[in-house]
Amino acid sequence: MFYIWNNMRSLDDPVCGTVAVRSQRGKLLENTCSGFVVDSRAGYFLTHGTILSEQIEAKSRVFKELQSKSYCTGKQELKLLQLDVEVKLPRNVLSHLKSSSPNIDVSIAPSSAVIEGFHENLCTRFHGKVCSIFSVLPLKHILNKLMPSDNWEFGDDLSNKNKKEKSNSVVFHELLSCFVLIEMFDWIPFHLTFGIKSSSQNAIGDPVEIISTPFGGLNPEVFLNARSSGIISNFAGKGKILLMTDARCVPGSEGGLLLERSSTRCVLGVMIATLCWKNNEWVGLSLACALPDIMSAIEAIPVNVSPTFLSLESKSVSNPVLQQVLHSVPIISVRGSWGSGFTVGTHGNEVILLTCSHVVKDCNYTSARVKWPSGNIYTGKLIYRNHSTPTFDLALLSVKVKSSDIPSTPQMANVQEGEPVFGVGHAIFNEEYDLLASGTSGIVSKVHRIRNTIVMIQTTCAIHAGASGGPVINRQGEVIGVTVCNAKDVTSGASYPHVNMCVPMETVLPIIQQFLQTEDISVLEGLQIQDPFVQGLWGLETGLKGPLIPSKL
Repeated sequence: MFYIWNNMRSLDDPVCGTVAVRSQRGKLLENTCSGFVVDSRAGYFLTHGTILSEQIEAKSRVFKELQSKSYCTGKQELKLLQLDVEVKLPRNVLSHLKSSSPNIDVSIAPSSAVIEGFHENLCTRFHGKVCSIFSVLPLKHILNKLMPSDNWEFGDDLSNKNKKEKSNSVVFHELLSCFVLIEMFDWIPFHLTFGIKSSSQNAIGDPVEIISTPFGGLNPEVFLNARSSGIISNFAGKGKILLMTDARCVPGSEGGLLLERSSTRCVLGVMIATLCWKNNEWVGLSLACALPDIMSAIEAIPVNVSPTFLSLESKSVSNPVLQQVLHSVPIISVRGSWGSGFTVGTHGNEVILLTCSHVVKDCNYTSARVKWPSGNIYTGKLIYRNHSTPTFDLALLSVKVKSSDIPSTPQMANVQEGEPVFGVGHAIFNEEYDLLASGTSGIVSKVHRIRNTIVMIQTTCAIHAGASGGPVINRQGEVIGVTVCNAKDVTSGASYPHVNMCVPMETVLPIIQQFLQTEDISVLEGLQIQDPFVQGLWGLETGLKGPLIPSKL
């Protein structure tokens, strides 16, 4: 094979595709996921480490070397895996090369892979080999801290966890922080430069997009390089290395790219987990590793890879009012459980917080621990909580704070079905992890009215345990509701984060404001709705033996 190029043409978008890895040992072991071309001149493809979760054993030389050196590039060790590797890329990659003959003079006896690729409908196939497996150590450290293997599961079928050997689980968890470099055979070099963005410049609420292939290489003709959009929900680790997003993706999307949804379309990270469970409950967030940290890890291992990218300075495009709300939502802890809250009024240095009754159910009119976004810890005194009816599961706390922590009271707004909203709260992670509140995006899916009074709001934001009491805000930063619960399947125990119920501020705020003005506690009895129809609505009672119950968060 022989080629010469006179001039190289630069492409703006990264070249994404899918990869399948099969065992040569006669076992029916095959994994498939997404990835992208990281070096377009030498023909290297990068994907996520879990693609080798079925091929690497805990006692293998590869795994031991990976644990001791954080990488494995040895030809003998990797050859022992006995793998067939096939990468599929969009056919227009080679079409571009063919049509750019004035710029690239290619003299070549085409390989069978190239010929076959041009005859396929959408994909070009390249056989290849694994040339390196490497770990991103800062990612490994934060995953071990935030998501220990004893109460977190990753994968497409939670029921499989009882079928797998413990050693396989150890391998899978180790590979979560790893990536795989694949050298593609019969590659035609071309020049590709794409922009990447430092994760330190990201902010919660930044709009993002995932480009990946759902179900990997199982049916790329249908799913190749599909897109999904959402926002950055939170981040963790040194330099914000671990990115969490509410953009939806499915198994096989690991190795896909997370991009900034803006005119620059900078690459932010690589997807590492698409389905997660914490304590057997589905977490509706996907995880990515910041791409600059992956590039730094590649530079530290003995491989001849030269990624071509341009580091771009790009300001956060997050909604500024969302940033203000995120920095005003404290975490409320009582006897090991926690929830969220937000300010509905102030008296000097005394802040009145609204939260959910079930968050402070063990408070017994004494105190709750309140951690402000600034990191300051305060004691919250319970003023009121609704413990008589399931409707309007609300409570009020009084907290004396430093003057620097006194927030502005957010504005309230009426709600409309279909309007875009953010859900804000301390979901999933308690105060020991020292994270800001998370943000998720969605719309108001349903507004329930009885006799012209709004009694319930439903949204499609991804809401998880710990978000109870957090505000639901519109794009202007105005509060429309209080997060209370999501739906849960009685039979399987599965929760549905994107089906959740909120107390309407439009209905309860006048009562709360009257209490703040009069300090008459009896005024709050107006929050205890006795209407059996409304109570049945909040209890998800249908008159049938349905599978859903409200799941307190």
